[in-house]
Amino acid sequence: MAGKCISEKTSNRIAAPKDTFAEELTGYIEKSGMTIQKLSAVTGLGRTAIQHTITGKLVPAKNFIDRLCAALPMTPEQRDELTKRYAREKAGEAAYYNRSRIKHIIESLPQHRISNSITCVPAGVDSLKDCTIKSVSGLVNVNNLMRAALLKESSLPSPKLITAIPFEYTVFFEMLLQIFSASGSGLRLEHYFRMYTCSKGEKNINMETLQGALKIAICAAIDYSPYYHYVNREAGDSLLTAYPYFMISSDFSVMVSSDFSSALLIGDKEMREELVRHSERIKSRSSLMITRVGQSEMFGVFANCSPYFYSSIEYQPCLTAYVTEDILERRLGDVPHREDILRTVKEKFFNTPNTDTSRYKNYFTKKGLISFAKTGKMTNMPGYLLTPMSPEERIYFLESMKADSGSYIMLSEDFAVPSFMQVICLTNRTVIISCLTEEIKFCCLLTEPGLCGAFEDLIDSLGDSGLTENVGIFTAVVDSCIDMIKRSDAEIYEEENAPQKELEA
Repeated sequence: MAGKCISEKTSNRIAAPKDTFAEELTGYIEKSGMTIQKLSAVTGLGRTAIQHTITGKLVPAKNFIDRLCAALPMTPEQRDELTKRYAREKAGEAAYYNRSRIKHIIESLPQHRISNSITCVPAGVDSLKDCTIKSVSGLVNVNNLMRAALLKESSLPSPKLITAIPFEYTVFFEMLLQIFSASGSGLRLEHYFRMYTCSKGEKNINMETLQGALKIAICAAIDYSPYYHYVNREAGDSLLTAYPYFMISSDFSVMVSSDFSSALLIGDKEMREELVRHSERIKSRSSLMITRVGQSEMFGVFANCSPYFYSSIEYQPCLTAYVTEDILERRLGDVPHREDILRTVKEKFFNTPNTDTSRYKNYFTKKGLISFAKTGKMTNMPGYLLTPMSPEERIYFLESMKADSGSYIMLSEDFAVPSFMQVICLTNRTVIISCLTEEIKFCCLLTEPGLCGAFEDLIDSLGDSGLTENVGIFTAVVDSCIDMIKRSDAEIYEEENAPQKELEA
C-alpha cells in the first residue's frame, strides 16, 4: 500500500463528489501523483498518519495539515478552502460558525469608527416643512425620507431617536452614524430589536445583531441603548403588519415596511405620543444587550470585575497581575483622579485574598508581546494610564509571564487582533469588549447569555483550533524579547558612558 499512489478503492471513492475534508485532500494527493511513501518523505510525516487522514480515521492537528498542503500543488485559494473545511469538520459546523463570527468582530471592530470630520450629507430638510403626513415608495425615496428626518433631528440641541428598525436596513444605520458623527450634537438613541434563543454549542444566529450594535456603540457621538427581546425562531416576519418598523424623532414618526421599500412620515403629535407609549411597553419586556462604559468609569469597572476574570483575548499580553504597588506609584501618569485610582487599585488588586489563577487564560499576539518589549507601553486597561516601563521592569514582567506559561497562550498570525483591542470573559456570564486608542476610548459590557456563551465557547476551543502557538514557540519569543531588552540597555549604557571613557583614556 505504501508504494502505491492511492488504493483503487480510495481512487474510486474520490471520483465521486468530494463532500468531506478527507475526500478533498485525497483528491489533491491523487492529482500530485505522489505515493504515500513519497509524501511521507517530503513532509516528514508518518505514512500511517497520512493514510488514516485520507481515509477519515484521523483528524490531525492543524500543523499536520499545513505540512501536507505545503507539499501539494495547490493555489492559495485552494489551500484556504481546504483549511476552512478541515476547521469546520474538526470543530463542528455550529462551533466553527460562532468562532469565525466572533473572530471577525474582534478583528474588524476598530475599523467601524466614524470620523468626526466627515462632511455632512447635503440636507433635504426642506422636504419636511409643514408636513403632516407623507407617503413614499421605492428604496431610494425611503432612504431620502429617512435621511431628511435624521438631518432635521441632528440640527436640534438635544437630539433623541427611538427606533425599532432592524439591522438588516443597513443604509439607515450608515446614514445615522455619518450624520450624527458630523453634527457635533450628541444623540440619545433607544433601539429595540428581536433576538432568538440559542443553546450552548448551537449555531448562534444573533452574531450579525451583535456586530450591528457594536458598530453604533463605538461611535462617541451616540449615547446608545440597545434593547433586545426574544422571539420564537420559527416565527416569521410581521407579514400581516403593513409597517412593522418605526422611528420616532422629536417632531415626526416614521413607519417603515418590512422590506424597507415604503414608508409613512407622520407629523401628528398624538400619533407620535402613542408610538412613544408603545415603545415603553416594548422596553418593559426587553433587556439591554450591551452597556457602554464611560471613560471616567472604565477603571472602576475593570477593578470591580477583576475577581471574576476568566479569560481574555487581546493584542498585548495582560501583565497587570504583576504590577506591584511600587511600580504603580512610579508609572501612574499625571492623570485625572490619580489618588482615587491609586486607592481603588490598592483596594481591589493588592488588599484582596489571593485567588486561584490556574484556570486563567490570556491569549495575545506575538506582535503585541514584541511591542511591549520594545516600548514598555501597556496598551490594555489599565495600562493606558501608565507611563512606559523601564528595561528592568519589562524583564521582570516577561520573566514572570514565562513562569506562568500555563496561563499565557500566544495566538498565531491567522488571528489578527488589532492594537488596543481587548475582550475579557468573566465567570458571571459577562463579556467586556474594549478598544482603547488615543482617539477611541470605547468599553462596553455584553450581558446577553447566548452571545456570552458563544464567547466562552471560543475561548475554550482556541487551544485546539490551530489559531495558537505551542509553549515552546511562546517561550522562545519571550526569551528573544528579554535578550533584545538587555542588548538595547547595554548599547544605551555604552553610548551614555562613551564620553566619560574617552576622557579617562
